[in-house]
Amino acid sequence: MSREDLIAVGARIFAVFLLVTVARSFPSATALLDQPDPKPSLVLVGTVLASSIAVCAFLWFFPLTIARKLLPVMSEPRSETALSGSLALSVGLTLLGVWVLAYALPDAIYWTTLFLLTRRADAMYFTWGPEQIAGIVTTLAELLLAAWLIFGSSGIKRLILRYRRGALEDVI
Repeated sequence: MSREDLIAVGARIFAVFLLVTVARSFPSATALLDQPDPKPSLVLVGTVLASSIAVCAFLWFFPLTIARKLLPVMSEPRSETALSGSLALSVGLTLLGVWVLAYALPDAIYWTTLFLLTRRADAMYFTWGPEQIAGIVTTLAELLLAAWLIFGSSGIKRLILRYRRGALEDVI
């Protein structure tokens, strides 16, 4: 893989990340349709969502153009060492783990803060509902998945290669 290919893959991964973020914010944006008066905010939210989807499409369909614009022109000869498929898979799994960790850490901080604040004596009116418990379990699962992807990517890589190619003796 050349350096342009790596940046192009990164641009496509960021496009998927941005699309997932837009999809997560879409339900709260549709809640604005039920509001009676503030229609300018609806136009602003619609514009932001549409422009985000347009950026996703641009990142997805033109990643090499973006890579060429982002990378400086190299005066020295290009390195011909290519990234092997196995190493690229391992790096990709680790980067996915970092992405999941980036989502899970703020949630973990939120749930820890909420837990510590409700342990005080004057917070007796608070009861843990099923939504909060499900949120805590989801956050813990995200943290475990992130740790597995970051620190155990070689095991995941072997599992993927085993199912893709068969025996492990040839792959390692």
